[in-house]
Amino acid sequence: MRNIRKAVHAGYCWGVERALDIVNQTAETHKEVPVRTLGPIIHNPQVVQSLDDKGVHSIDSLDQLREGGTVIIRTHGVAPEVYEQAETKGLTVVDATCPLVTLVQNKAKQLVNEGYHLVIFGNPKHPEVIGTLGHAGGKATVIEKPGDARTAKLPKKVGVVVQTTQETELVSELLSHLAPRCKEIKVFNTICNPTIERQDAARELARDRAPPLALGERAEPGAEHRRRPLP
Repeated sequence: MRNIRKAVHAGYCWGVERALDIVNQTAETHKEVPVRTLGPIIHNPQVVQSLDDKGVHSIDSLDQLREGGTVIIRTHGVAPEVYEQAETKGLTVVDATCPLVTLVQNKAKQLVNEGYHLVIFGNPKHPEVIGTLGHAGGKATVIEKPGDARTAKLPKKVGVVVQTTQETELVSELLSHLAPRCKEIKVFNTICNPTIERQDAARELARDRAPPLALGERAEPGAEHRRRPLP
């Protein structure tokens, strides 16, 4: 029999639990109208399917929802124009954006207003990054990999926000590339605490399960935490 160990921090974060509570409450109190989520509420096919079974379907566009319907903004947030479009269409908007994602959006706007050229460190195709870019008025450079900062066209005054599910070590690497190129850098490390806790717990679990090194063998520096960011 195999022993299964569970990381100290695992499972849904409080932002996801909050979003699911919002969806369930909305479905319960809006039974007379269609309730839809704009995109999957979270990155979990089983959860999305369970909501679909309850009649809460995921849609890709507000055009798929008729006037009088209810749309739930998922945890990753959206650009401001999505709220405006929903209002124009006569939809009821229920916002399940994670407060920590809202923090990223607000910091992005702050940096733009302070005259910094905004750098968003994250996956350019991720809905959180797309939404943050919208809150910055589209005035930003999205950098997906730290090394991309070496060739990106950037001014001397740069402000940085980070996708909430990025990795701390990658942020440090990004800044090491920005520092020689920029005279002024203002950074908001907006990785959320639940992400940091889960990454640390995964590393600890991996260290405990790592095979012993052979005689004379050296561990590659940083190998224990070289992981992809969470989705």
